[in-house]
Amino acid sequence: MAESFARGAFSGTLSQDLVFPYPQMHPDESEVVDMLRDSIRKYAVEHIDDERIDRDAEIPREVLDTLSGMGVMGMIIPEEYGGSGMSVTAYCKVLEEISYHSAAVAVTVGAHQSIGMKAIILFGNEEQKKKFLPALAAGEEYAAFALTEPGAGSDAGSIQATAVPTEDGSAYIVNGTKQWITNAGFARVFTIFAKTDVPGARNENQKVTGFVVTSDMPGVAAGPPEKKIGIRGSETNEVHLENVRVPAENLLGELGGGFKIAMGVLNEGRLGLSTGCVGASQRLIELATEFARERRQFDHAISDFEMIKEKLAEMAARTFAVESAAYLTAGLADRGVKDFSLESAICKIMSSEALWYVVNEAMQIYGGNGYMQEYPFGRMMRDARINSIFEGTNEILRVFIAGMGVRGPGEELQMVAKALRHPTRDFGVLSRYFGRKIEQTFLRERMRDIHPELRETARYIERAVHQLPGRVEQLLRKHGRGFVMRQYLMKRIADIAIDTYGMVATTSRTDALLKSGTPAAQELAMTRWWCRKATRRIRRNLRGLVVNSDELTTEVADRILTETPWFNRAAQSS
Repeated sequence: MAESFARGAFSGTLSQDLVFPYPQMHPDESEVVDMLRDSIRKYAVEHIDDERIDRDAEIPREVLDTLSGMGVMGMIIPEEYGGSGMSVTAYCKVLEEISYHSAAVAVTVGAHQSIGMKAIILFGNEEQKKKFLPALAAGEEYAAFALTEPGAGSDAGSIQATAVPTEDGSAYIVNGTKQWITNAGFARVFTIFAKTDVPGARNENQKVTGFVVTSDMPGVAAGPPEKKIGIRGSETNEVHLENVRVPAENLLGELGGGFKIAMGVLNEGRLGLSTGCVGASQRLIELATEFARERRQFDHAISDFEMIKEKLAEMAARTFAVESAAYLTAGLADRGVKDFSLESAICKIMSSEALWYVVNEAMQIYGGNGYMQEYPFGRMMRDARINSIFEGTNEILRVFIAGMGVRGPGEELQMVAKALRHPTRDFGVLSRYFGRKIEQTFLRERMRDIHPELRETARYIERAVHQLPGRVEQLLRKHGRGFVMRQYLMKRIADIAIDTYGMVATTSRTDALLKSGTPAAQELAMTRWWCRKATRRIRRNLRGLVVNSDELTTEVADRILTETPWFNRAAQSS
Protein backbone atom coordinates (compact mmCIF):
# COMPACT_ATOMS: atom_id res chain seq x y z
CA MET A 1 0.00 0.00 0.00
CA ALA A 2 1.29 3.47 -0.87
CA GLU A 3 1.82 6.04 1.90
CA SER A 4 -0.41 8.48 0.01
CA PHE A 5 -3.50 7.60 -1.99
CA ALA A 6 -2.85 10.35 -4.54
CA ARG A 7 0.80 9.39 -5.03
CA GLY A 8 -0.12 5.73 -5.32
CA ALA A 9 -2.70 6.49 -8.00
CA PHE A 10 0.05 7.78 -10.28
CA SER A 11 1.56 4.29 -10.17
CA GLY A 12 -1.76 2.50 -10.53
CA THR A 13 -1.99 1.55 -6.86
CA LEU A 14 -5.49 1.59 -5.38
CA SER A 15 -4.66 2.22 -1.70
CA GLN A 16 -8.20 1.71 -0.46
CA ASP A 17 -7.21 1.09 3.15
CA LEU A 18 -5.97 4.69 3.40
CA VAL A 19 -9.32 6.20 2.45
CA PHE A 20 -11.88 3.60 3.62
CA PRO A 21 -13.69 3.66 5.94
CA TYR A 22 -14.39 7.39 6.00
CA PRO A 23 -12.87 8.95 9.16
CA GLN A 24 -15.04 9.95 12.11
CA MET A 25 -14.23 12.14 15.09
CA HIS A 26 -14.26 10.52 18.50
CA PRO A 27 -17.77 11.01 20.00
CA ASP A 28 -16.42 12.95 22.99
CA GLU A 29 -14.54 15.40 20.78
CA SER A 30 -17.47 15.65 18.40
CA GLU A 31 -19.69 16.70 21.31
CA VAL A 32 -17.23 19.39 22.37
CA VAL A 33 -16.94 20.69 18.79
CA ASP A 34 -20.71 20.81 18.38
CA MET A 35 -21.04 22.87 21.55
CA LEU A 36 -18.29 25.24 20.47
CA ARG A 37 -19.80 25.66 17.02
CA ASP A 38 -23.19 26.35 18.58
CA SER A 39 -21.67 29.03 20.84
CA ILE A 40 -19.88 30.65 17.89
CA ARG A 41 -23.08 30.58 15.82
CA LYS A 42 -25.15 32.26 18.53
CA TYR A 43 -22.49 34.88 19.14
CA ALA A 44 -21.93 35.55 15.44
CA VAL A 45 -25.61 36.11 14.70
CA GLU A 46 -25.74 38.83 17.34
CA HIS A 47 -22.27 40.36 17.23
CA ILE A 48 -20.32 39.60 14.06
CA ASP A 49 -21.48 42.15 11.49
CA ASP A 50 -19.57 41.16 8.36
CA GLU A 51 -20.90 44.11 6.38
CA ARG A 52 -19.55 46.52 8.98
CA ILE A 53 -16.24 44.64 9.14
CA ASP A 54 -15.91 44.99 5.37
CA ARG A 55 -16.92 48.65 5.39
CA ASP A 56 -14.61 49.64 8.26
CA ALA A 57 -11.81 47.29 7.13
CA GLU A 58 -11.43 46.23 10.73
CA ILE A 59 -12.55 43.45 13.03
CA PRO A 60 -13.71 44.87 16.39
CA ARG A 61 -11.25 43.79 19.07
CA GLU A 62 -14.10 42.55 21.25
CA VAL A 63 -14.92 39.93 18.59
CA LEU A 64 -11.42 38.46 18.76
CA ASP A 65 -11.40 38.72 22.56
CA THR A 66 -14.71 36.87 22.79
CA LEU A 67 -13.52 34.11 20.48
CA SER A 68 -10.36 33.88 22.58
CA GLY A 69 -12.51 33.47 25.67
CA MET A 70 -14.26 30.55 23.98
CA GLY A 71 -10.89 28.89 23.44
CA VAL A 72 -10.85 29.45 19.68
CA MET A 73 -7.36 30.93 19.55
CA GLY A 74 -5.75 27.87 21.13
CA MET A 75 -7.70 25.05 19.51
CA ILE A 76 -4.73 23.24 17.95
CA ILE A 77 -2.23 23.94 20.75
CA PRO A 78 -1.59 20.88 22.96
CA GLU A 79 -3.16 21.00 26.41
CA GLU A 80 0.22 21.05 28.17
CA TYR A 81 0.88 24.47 26.62
CA GLY A 82 -2.51 25.96 27.46
CA GLY A 83 -4.52 24.95 24.40
CA SER A 84 -7.36 22.55 23.73
CA GLY A 85 -5.33 19.97 21.80
CA MET A 86 -8.05 19.54 19.19
CA SER A 87 -7.63 17.24 16.22
CA VAL A 88 -7.14 18.64 12.73
CA THR A 89 -10.69 17.58 11.91
CA ALA A 90 -12.13 19.40 14.93
CA TYR A 91 -10.20 22.56 14.13
CA CYS A 92 -11.43 22.48 10.52
CA LYS A 93 -15.02 22.06 11.72
CA VAL A 94 -14.74 25.21 13.85
CA LEU A 95 -13.08 27.20 11.08
CA GLU A 96 -15.89 26.12 8.74
CA GLU A 97 -18.39 27.58 11.20
CA ILE A 98 -16.52 30.88 11.51
CA SER A 99 -16.23 31.18 7.72
CA TYR A 100 -19.99 30.75 7.39
CA HIS A 101 -20.33 34.08 9.20
CA SER A 102 -17.23 36.06 8.19
CA ALA A 103 -14.34 35.32 5.87
CA ALA A 104 -12.24 38.09 7.41
CA VAL A 105 -12.57 36.69 10.92
CA ALA A 106 -11.83 33.18 9.66
CA VAL A 107 -8.69 34.36 7.87
CA THR A 108 -7.50 36.12 11.02
CA VAL A 109 -8.06 33.02 13.15
CA GLY A 110 -6.53 30.78 10.48
CA ALA A 111 -3.44 32.94 10.02
CA HIS A 112 -2.91 32.84 13.78
CA GLN A 113 -3.24 29.05 14.11
CA SER A 114 -3.14 27.23 10.77
CA ILE A 115 0.14 28.83 9.78
CA GLY A 116 1.26 31.52 12.25
CA MET A 117 2.07 29.29 15.22
CA LYS A 118 1.98 25.94 13.41
CA ALA A 119 5.73 25.81 12.85
CA ILE A 120 6.35 26.10 16.57
CA ILE A 121 3.93 23.25 17.27
CA LEU A 122 5.32 20.98 14.55
CA PHE A 123 9.02 21.84 14.62
CA GLY A 124 9.73 23.86 17.75
CA ASN A 125 11.73 22.45 20.63
CA GLU A 126 10.36 22.14 24.14
CA GLU A 127 11.77 25.48 25.30
CA GLN A 128 10.24 27.31 22.33
CA LYS A 129 6.85 25.72 22.89
CA LYS A 130 6.82 26.63 26.58
CA LYS A 131 7.95 30.16 25.84
CA PHE A 132 5.54 31.12 23.07
CA LEU A 133 2.49 28.86 22.98
CA PRO A 134 0.67 29.63 26.26
CA ALA A 135 0.15 33.33 25.45
CA LEU A 136 -0.86 32.45 21.89
CA ALA A 137 -3.36 29.88 23.18
CA ALA A 138 -4.98 32.43 25.46
CA GLY A 139 -5.28 35.04 22.73
CA GLU A 140 -3.06 37.38 24.74
CA GLU A 141 -0.70 37.41 21.75
CA TYR A 142 -1.19 36.66 18.06
CA ALA A 143 0.97 34.90 15.49
CA ALA A 144 1.81 35.51 11.83
CA PHE A 145 3.56 33.53 9.09
CA ALA A 146 6.12 35.56 7.14
CA LEU A 147 7.33 33.75 4.03
CA THR A 148 6.24 35.81 1.01
CA GLU A 149 8.43 38.66 -0.25
CA PRO A 150 7.99 41.30 -2.98
CA GLY A 151 10.12 39.20 -5.33
CA ALA A 152 9.27 35.76 -3.98
CA GLY A 153 5.71 34.52 -3.91
CA SER A 154 5.10 30.84 -4.51
CA ASP A 155 8.83 30.28 -5.16
CA ALA A 156 10.05 30.04 -1.56
CA GLY A 157 13.56 29.22 -2.70
CA SER A 158 13.99 32.69 -4.20
CA ILE A 159 13.52 34.66 -0.98
CA GLN A 160 16.06 37.42 -0.41
CA ALA A 161 15.85 37.95 3.35
CA THR A 162 19.13 36.97 4.99
CA ALA A 163 20.16 35.70 8.40
CA VAL A 164 23.87 36.02 9.21
CA PRO A 165 25.28 34.52 12.42
CA THR A 166 27.16 36.77 14.82
CA GLU A 167 30.84 36.05 15.44
CA ASP A 168 30.12 34.37 18.77
CA GLY A 169 27.22 32.37 17.31
CA SER A 170 24.78 33.62 19.94
CA ALA A 171 22.41 35.25 17.44
CA TYR A 172 21.55 35.87 13.80
CA ILE A 173 21.27 39.30 12.16
CA VAL A 174 18.18 39.24 9.96
CA ASN A 175 17.49 41.69 7.13
CA GLY A 176 14.72 41.72 4.56
CA THR A 177 11.13 42.60 3.76
CA LYS A 178 8.10 40.33 3.94
CA GLN A 179 4.94 41.12 2.01
CA TRP A 180 1.21 40.42 2.43
CA ILE A 181 1.55 39.08 5.96
CA THR A 182 -1.82 38.51 7.62
CA ASN A 183 -2.05 39.68 11.27
CA ALA A 184 1.29 41.51 10.94
CA GLY A 185 -0.12 44.77 12.28
CA PHE A 186 -0.88 43.34 15.73
CA ALA A 187 0.94 40.00 15.91
CA ARG A 188 3.75 39.63 18.41
CA VAL A 189 5.10 36.24 17.26
CA PHE A 190 6.30 35.79 13.68
CA THR A 191 7.57 32.70 11.92
CA ILE A 192 10.18 34.25 9.62
CA PHE A 193 12.12 32.56 6.83
CA ALA A 194 15.51 33.80 5.66
CA LYS A 195 18.49 32.59 3.66
CA THR A 196 21.46 31.33 5.65
CA ASP A 197 24.91 30.09 4.71
CA VAL A 198 24.52 26.31 4.76
CA PRO A 199 27.68 24.37 3.86
CA GLY A 200 26.96 21.70 1.29
CA ALA A 201 23.56 23.05 0.28
CA ARG A 202 22.69 21.65 -3.16
CA ASN A 203 20.10 24.28 -4.05
CA GLU A 204 18.55 27.51 -2.83
CA ASN A 205 15.76 25.72 -0.96
CA GLN A 206 18.33 24.11 1.31
CA LYS A 207 19.56 27.53 2.43
CA VAL A 208 16.18 28.64 3.81
CA THR A 209 15.96 28.64 7.61
CA GLY A 210 13.04 29.35 9.93
CA PHE A 211 13.17 31.64 12.97
CA VAL A 212 10.79 32.85 15.64
CA VAL A 213 10.91 36.65 15.64
CA THR A 214 8.93 38.85 18.02
CA SER A 215 7.64 42.30 17.23
CA ASP A 216 9.44 43.89 20.19
CA MET A 217 12.88 43.05 18.77
CA PRO A 218 14.66 46.24 17.63
CA GLY A 219 14.49 46.57 13.85
CA VAL A 220 11.10 44.87 13.37
CA ALA A 221 8.48 47.18 11.89
CA ALA A 222 5.10 46.56 10.28
CA GLY A 223 3.99 48.77 7.43
CA PRO A 224 0.52 50.31 7.14
CA PRO A 225 -2.42 47.99 6.42
CA GLU A 226 -2.76 47.03 2.75
CA LYS A 227 -5.92 48.17 0.97
CA LYS A 228 -7.40 44.91 -0.28
CA ILE A 229 -10.51 44.34 -2.36
CA GLY A 230 -11.69 41.48 -0.13
CA ILE A 231 -11.28 40.03 3.38
CA ARG A 232 -10.84 43.69 4.27
CA GLY A 233 -11.27 43.16 7.99
CA SER A 234 -8.21 40.94 8.20
CA GLU A 235 -5.08 43.03 8.63
CA THR A 236 -2.39 42.55 5.99
CA ASN A 237 0.93 44.39 6.12
CA GLU A 238 4.53 44.37 5.03
CA VAL A 239 7.08 43.44 7.68
CA HIS A 240 10.44 45.18 7.57
CA LEU A 241 13.45 43.55 9.21
CA GLU A 242 16.49 45.79 9.61
CA ASN A 243 19.50 44.35 11.42
CA VAL A 244 17.22 42.39 13.73
CA ARG A 245 19.20 40.46 16.30
CA VAL A 246 17.45 37.11 16.70
CA PRO A 247 18.78 34.86 19.48
CA ALA A 248 20.16 31.56 18.23
CA GLU A 249 17.70 29.72 20.47
CA ASN A 250 14.90 31.10 18.27
CA LEU A 251 16.06 29.07 15.27
CA LEU A 252 13.30 26.64 14.26
CA GLY A 253 14.37 23.10 13.46
CA GLU A 254 17.66 22.71 11.66
CA LEU A 255 19.80 25.21 9.81
CA GLY A 256 18.65 25.05 6.19
CA GLY A 257 15.47 23.18 7.14
CA GLY A 258 13.16 26.14 6.63
CA PHE A 259 11.78 25.07 3.26
CA LYS A 260 10.62 21.76 4.74
CA ILE A 261 9.07 23.62 7.67
CA ALA A 262 7.22 26.06 5.41
CA MET A 263 5.83 23.28 3.22
CA GLY A 264 4.80 21.24 6.26
CA VAL A 265 2.95 24.19 7.73
CA LEU A 266 1.18 25.01 4.47
CA ASN A 267 0.08 21.40 3.97
CA GLU A 268 -2.10 21.57 7.08
CA GLY A 269 -2.97 25.23 6.59
CA ARG A 270 -4.59 24.41 3.27
CA LEU A 271 -7.07 22.15 5.02
CA GLY A 272 -8.34 25.02 7.16
CA LEU A 273 -8.62 27.16 4.06
CA SER A 274 -10.57 24.38 2.35
CA THR A 275 -13.15 23.97 5.10
CA GLY A 276 -13.39 27.74 5.32
CA CYS A 277 -14.49 27.70 1.69
CA VAL A 278 -16.99 25.00 2.60
CA GLY A 279 -18.56 27.18 5.29
CA ALA A 280 -18.94 30.13 2.92
CA SER A 281 -20.35 27.87 0.18
CA GLN A 282 -22.93 26.42 2.58
CA ARG A 283 -24.19 29.88 3.44
CA LEU A 284 -24.47 30.80 -0.24
CA ILE A 285 -26.36 27.60 -1.03
CA GLU A 286 -28.83 28.35 1.77
CA LEU A 287 -29.40 31.87 0.45
CA ALA A 288 -29.78 30.70 -3.14
CA THR A 289 -32.19 27.85 -2.42
CA GLU A 290 -34.39 30.02 -0.21
CA PHE A 291 -34.58 32.73 -2.88
CA ALA A 292 -35.21 30.19 -5.66
CA ARG A 293 -38.19 28.80 -3.77
CA GLU A 294 -39.69 32.23 -3.09
CA ARG A 295 -38.93 34.15 -6.28
CA ARG A 296 -41.73 33.77 -8.84
CA GLN A 297 -41.54 34.41 -12.58
CA PHE A 298 -44.01 33.35 -15.27
CA ASP A 299 -46.36 31.97 -12.58
CA HIS A 300 -43.70 29.62 -11.26
CA ALA A 301 -41.12 29.65 -8.51
CA ILE A 302 -37.80 29.97 -10.34
CA SER A 303 -36.74 26.75 -8.61
CA ASP A 304 -39.08 24.98 -11.05
CA PHE A 305 -36.89 25.92 -14.00
CA GLU A 306 -34.24 23.46 -15.11
CA MET A 307 -31.48 26.02 -15.58
CA ILE A 308 -31.88 27.01 -11.93
CA LYS A 309 -31.99 23.37 -10.86
CA GLU A 310 -28.77 22.79 -12.77
CA LYS A 311 -27.05 25.61 -10.90
CA LEU A 312 -28.27 24.41 -7.51
CA ALA A 313 -27.26 20.82 -8.27
CA GLU A 314 -23.71 21.79 -9.18
CA MET A 315 -23.39 24.21 -6.27
CA ALA A 316 -24.44 21.48 -3.86
CA ALA A 317 -22.48 18.60 -5.39
CA ARG A 318 -19.25 20.56 -5.72
CA THR A 319 -19.48 21.74 -2.12
CA PHE A 320 -20.24 18.19 -0.96
CA ALA A 321 -17.21 16.89 -2.87
CA VAL A 322 -14.92 19.54 -1.37
CA GLU A 323 -16.25 18.90 2.12
CA SER A 324 -15.76 15.16 1.67
CA ALA A 325 -12.20 15.55 0.38
CA ALA A 326 -11.18 18.05 3.06
CA TYR A 327 -12.38 15.95 5.99
CA LEU A 328 -11.02 12.76 4.46
CA THR A 329 -7.61 14.45 4.33
CA ALA A 330 -7.99 15.89 7.83
CA GLY A 331 -8.67 12.34 8.96
CA LEU A 332 -5.42 11.22 7.34
CA ALA A 333 -3.56 13.91 9.28
CA ASP A 334 -5.25 12.88 12.53
CA ARG A 335 -4.27 9.24 11.95
CA GLY A 336 -0.65 10.28 11.70
CA VAL A 337 -0.30 9.63 7.98
CA LYS A 338 2.89 11.51 7.17
CA ASP A 339 2.37 12.23 3.49
CA PHE A 340 -0.81 14.07 2.60
CA SER A 341 0.79 16.97 0.73
CA LEU A 342 -0.82 16.10 -2.62
CA GLU A 343 -4.20 15.56 -0.99
CA SER A 344 -4.11 18.92 0.82
CA ALA A 345 -3.10 20.70 -2.40
CA ILE A 346 -6.01 18.98 -4.16
CA CYS A 347 -8.40 20.15 -1.44
CA LYS A 348 -7.18 23.73 -1.71
CA ILE A 349 -7.73 23.82 -5.46
CA MET A 350 -11.12 22.10 -5.28
CA SER A 351 -12.41 24.31 -2.48
CA SER A 352 -11.30 27.68 -3.82
CA GLU A 353 -12.65 26.97 -7.30
CA ALA A 354 -15.89 25.52 -5.95
CA LEU A 355 -16.52 28.59 -3.79
CA TRP A 356 -15.85 30.90 -6.74
CA TYR A 357 -18.39 28.93 -8.78
CA VAL A 358 -20.93 28.91 -5.96
CA VAL A 359 -20.79 32.64 -5.23
CA ASN A 360 -21.06 33.47 -8.93
CA GLU A 361 -24.08 31.23 -9.43
CA ALA A 362 -25.77 32.36 -6.23
CA MET A 363 -25.51 35.93 -7.48
CA GLN A 364 -26.92 34.83 -10.84
CA ILE A 365 -29.89 33.15 -9.18
CA TYR A 366 -30.67 36.40 -7.37
CA GLY A 367 -30.53 38.25 -10.69
CA GLY A 368 -30.47 42.04 -10.38
CA ASN A 369 -30.98 41.78 -6.63
CA GLY A 370 -27.67 39.98 -6.32
CA TYR A 371 -25.86 42.98 -7.75
CA MET A 372 -27.19 45.34 -5.08
CA GLN A 373 -25.10 46.24 -2.04
CA GLU A 374 -27.91 45.37 0.37
CA TYR A 375 -27.21 41.71 -0.40
CA PRO A 376 -23.95 40.02 0.64
CA PHE A 377 -22.90 38.59 -2.73
CA GLY A 378 -20.59 41.37 -3.83
CA ARG A 379 -18.74 41.24 -0.53
CA MET A 380 -18.61 37.45 -0.54
CA MET A 381 -17.35 37.42 -4.12
CA ARG A 382 -14.55 39.81 -3.22
CA ASP A 383 -13.73 37.73 -0.16
CA ALA A 384 -13.76 34.47 -2.13
CA ARG A 385 -11.36 35.62 -4.82
CA ILE A 386 -8.24 35.45 -2.65
CA ASN A 387 -8.57 31.72 -1.97
CA SER A 388 -7.15 30.64 -5.32
CA ILE A 389 -4.13 32.90 -4.74
CA PHE A 390 -2.82 32.58 -1.22
CA GLU A 391 -1.15 29.55 0.39
CA GLY A 392 0.13 28.64 -3.07
CA THR A 393 -1.62 29.76 -6.24
CA ASN A 394 -3.76 27.12 -7.87
CA GLU A 395 -1.45 27.17 -10.89
CA ILE A 396 1.62 26.43 -8.75
CA LEU A 397 -0.25 23.71 -6.87
CA ARG A 398 -1.31 22.00 -10.09
CA VAL A 399 2.35 21.93 -11.14
CA PHE A 400 3.21 20.57 -7.68
CA ILE A 401 0.59 17.81 -7.87
CA ALA A 402 1.66 16.67 -11.32
CA GLY A 403 5.38 17.04 -10.63
CA MET A 404 5.35 15.17 -7.33
CA GLY A 405 2.88 12.61 -8.63
CA VAL A 406 5.05 11.56 -11.56
CA ARG A 407 8.26 11.55 -9.50
CA GLY A 408 7.76 7.95 -8.37
CA PRO A 409 7.04 6.57 -11.86
CA GLY A 410 9.90 8.69 -13.25
CA GLU A 411 12.43 7.31 -10.77
CA GLU A 412 11.23 3.79 -11.52
CA LEU A 413 11.70 4.30 -15.25
CA GLN A 414 15.26 5.52 -14.64
CA MET A 415 15.98 2.39 -12.60
CA VAL A 416 14.51 0.17 -15.32
CA ALA A 417 16.56 1.92 -18.00
CA LYS A 418 19.75 1.25 -16.01
CA ALA A 419 18.71 -2.32 -15.30
CA LEU A 420 18.19 -3.04 -18.99
CA ARG A 421 21.91 -2.43 -19.53
CA HIS A 422 22.70 -5.23 -17.04
CA PRO A 423 19.60 -7.46 -17.06
CA THR A 424 21.26 -10.39 -15.30
CA ARG A 425 22.68 -8.33 -12.48
CA ASP A 426 19.51 -6.21 -12.01
CA PHE A 427 17.00 -8.96 -12.68
CA GLY A 428 15.09 -8.09 -9.49
CA VAL A 429 14.38 -4.54 -10.65
CA LEU A 430 13.12 -5.76 -14.02
CA SER A 431 11.02 -8.57 -12.60
CA ARG A 432 9.26 -6.24 -10.15
CA TYR A 433 8.58 -3.67 -12.88
CA PHE A 434 7.28 -6.09 -15.49
CA GLY A 435 5.41 -8.09 -12.87
CA ARG A 436 3.56 -4.97 -11.83
CA LYS A 437 2.82 -4.09 -15.45
CA ILE A 438 1.31 -7.55 -15.99
CA GLU A 439 -0.80 -7.18 -12.85
CA GLN A 440 -2.05 -3.77 -14.00
CA THR A 441 -2.98 -5.21 -17.39
CA PHE A 442 -4.53 -8.56 -16.44
CA LEU A 443 -5.11 -8.54 -12.68
CA ARG A 444 -6.41 -5.04 -12.07
CA GLU A 445 -7.01 -4.15 -8.45
CA ARG A 446 -10.67 -3.70 -7.54
CA MET A 447 -12.49 -1.74 -4.86
CA ARG A 448 -13.46 -4.07 -2.02
CA ASP A 449 -16.56 -4.23 0.16
CA ILE A 450 -18.28 -1.22 -1.41
CA HIS A 451 -21.99 -0.72 -0.72
CA PRO A 452 -24.05 -2.03 -3.68
CA GLU A 453 -25.48 1.45 -4.33
CA LEU A 454 -21.96 2.68 -5.08
CA ARG A 455 -20.72 0.03 -7.49
CA GLU A 456 -20.98 2.46 -10.40
CA THR A 457 -18.79 5.08 -8.71
CA ALA A 458 -16.32 2.38 -7.63
CA ARG A 459 -15.88 1.38 -11.28
CA TYR A 460 -15.18 5.00 -12.18
CA ILE A 461 -12.44 5.15 -9.53
CA GLU A 462 -10.90 1.86 -10.65
CA ARG A 463 -10.86 2.98 -14.27
CA ALA A 464 -9.19 6.31 -13.44
CA VAL A 465 -6.49 4.73 -11.28
CA HIS A 466 -5.80 2.04 -13.88
CA GLN A 467 -5.60 4.45 -16.82
CA LEU A 468 -3.45 7.19 -15.27
CA PRO A 469 -0.08 5.37 -14.91
CA GLY A 470 0.00 4.30 -18.56
CA ARG A 471 -0.45 7.85 -19.76
CA VAL A 472 2.08 9.15 -17.24
CA GLU A 473 4.67 6.64 -18.44
CA GLN A 474 4.05 7.61 -22.07
CA LEU A 475 4.63 11.27 -21.25
CA LEU A 476 7.78 10.56 -19.28
CA ARG A 477 9.21 8.43 -22.07
CA LYS A 478 8.43 11.14 -24.61
CA HIS A 479 9.50 14.24 -22.70
CA GLY A 480 11.89 12.94 -20.03
CA ARG A 481 13.01 15.66 -17.64
CA GLY A 482 11.50 18.25 -19.96
CA PHE A 483 8.07 17.18 -18.75
CA VAL A 484 8.33 19.66 -15.84
CA MET A 485 8.12 22.50 -18.38
CA ARG A 486 5.09 21.09 -20.19
CA GLN A 487 2.50 22.83 -18.07
CA TYR A 488 -0.41 22.23 -20.44
CA LEU A 489 0.14 18.52 -19.87
CA MET A 490 0.83 18.92 -16.16
CA LYS A 491 -2.45 20.77 -15.68
CA ARG A 492 -4.38 17.90 -17.26
CA ILE A 493 -2.54 15.34 -15.14
CA ALA A 494 -3.26 17.37 -12.00
CA ASP A 495 -6.93 17.73 -12.89
CA ILE A 496 -7.20 13.96 -13.36
CA ALA A 497 -5.74 13.49 -9.88
CA ILE A 498 -8.11 16.11 -8.44
CA ASP A 499 -11.19 14.51 -9.97
CA THR A 500 -10.08 11.04 -8.91
CA TYR A 501 -9.59 12.10 -5.30
CA GLY A 502 -12.97 13.83 -5.32
CA MET A 503 -14.58 10.57 -6.48
CA VAL A 504 -12.77 8.62 -3.78
CA ALA A 505 -13.77 11.06 -1.03
CA THR A 506 -17.46 11.25 -1.92
CA THR A 507 -17.68 7.49 -2.39
CA SER A 508 -15.95 6.77 0.91
CA ARG A 509 -18.16 9.21 2.79
CA THR A 510 -21.42 7.94 1.32
CA ASP A 511 -20.33 4.33 1.71
CA ALA A 512 -19.89 4.90 5.45
CA LEU A 513 -23.30 6.56 5.73
CA LEU A 514 -25.09 3.79 3.85
CA LYS A 515 -23.44 1.04 5.88
CA SER A 516 -24.35 2.78 9.13
CA GLY A 517 -28.01 2.90 8.17
CA THR A 518 -28.05 6.71 8.18
CA PRO A 519 -30.50 8.24 5.66
CA ALA A 520 -28.24 9.30 2.80
CA ALA A 521 -30.42 9.97 -0.23
CA GLN A 522 -28.93 13.45 -0.76
CA GLU A 523 -25.37 12.24 -0.31
CA LEU A 524 -25.90 9.31 -2.67
CA ALA A 525 -27.36 11.53 -5.37
CA MET A 526 -24.54 14.07 -5.06
CA THR A 527 -21.90 11.34 -5.09
CA ARG A 528 -23.30 9.84 -8.26
CA TRP A 529 -23.60 13.28 -9.86
CA TRP A 530 -20.02 14.24 -8.97
CA CYS A 531 -18.51 10.95 -10.07
CA ARG A 532 -20.30 10.91 -13.42
CA LYS A 533 -19.20 14.47 -14.14
CA ALA A 534 -15.67 13.80 -12.90
CA THR A 535 -15.20 10.66 -14.99
CA ARG A 536 -16.21 12.59 -18.11
CA ARG A 537 -13.64 15.26 -17.30
CA ILE A 538 -11.02 12.59 -16.69
CA ARG A 539 -11.77 10.97 -20.04
CA ARG A 540 -11.45 14.37 -21.75
CA ASN A 541 -8.17 15.15 -20.02
CA LEU A 542 -6.69 11.75 -20.83
CA ARG A 543 -7.51 12.31 -24.48
CA GLY A 544 -6.12 15.85 -24.24
CA LEU A 545 -2.73 14.47 -23.29
CA VAL A 546 -2.49 13.19 -26.86
CA VAL A 547 -4.90 15.25 -28.98
CA ASN A 548 -4.99 18.95 -28.14
CA SER A 549 -4.53 22.50 -29.37
CA ASP A 550 -1.56 23.33 -27.15
CA GLU A 551 0.65 24.55 -29.98
CA LEU A 552 -2.06 26.91 -31.16
CA THR A 553 -2.55 28.16 -27.60
CA THR A 554 1.15 28.98 -27.40
CA GLU A 555 1.07 30.70 -30.78
CA VAL A 556 -1.83 32.95 -29.77
CA ALA A 557 -0.17 33.87 -26.47
CA ASP A 558 3.23 34.51 -28.04
CA ARG A 559 1.74 36.73 -30.72
CA ILE A 560 -0.07 38.80 -28.09
CA LEU A 561 3.16 39.06 -26.12
CA THR A 562 5.40 40.04 -29.03
CA GLU A 563 3.16 41.80 -31.55
CA THR A 564 0.90 44.85 -31.45
CA PRO A 565 -2.52 43.65 -30.23
CA TRP A 566 -5.20 43.65 -32.90
CA PHE A 567 -7.25 46.26 -31.02
CA ASN A 568 -4.39 48.80 -31.19
CA ARG A 569 -3.57 48.47 -34.89
CA ALA A 570 -6.25 50.86 -36.13
CA ALA A 571 -5.14 53.57 -33.70
CA GLN A 572 -1.50 53.17 -34.79
CA SER A 573 -2.30 53.26 -38.50
CA SER A 574 -4.33 56.45 -38.13
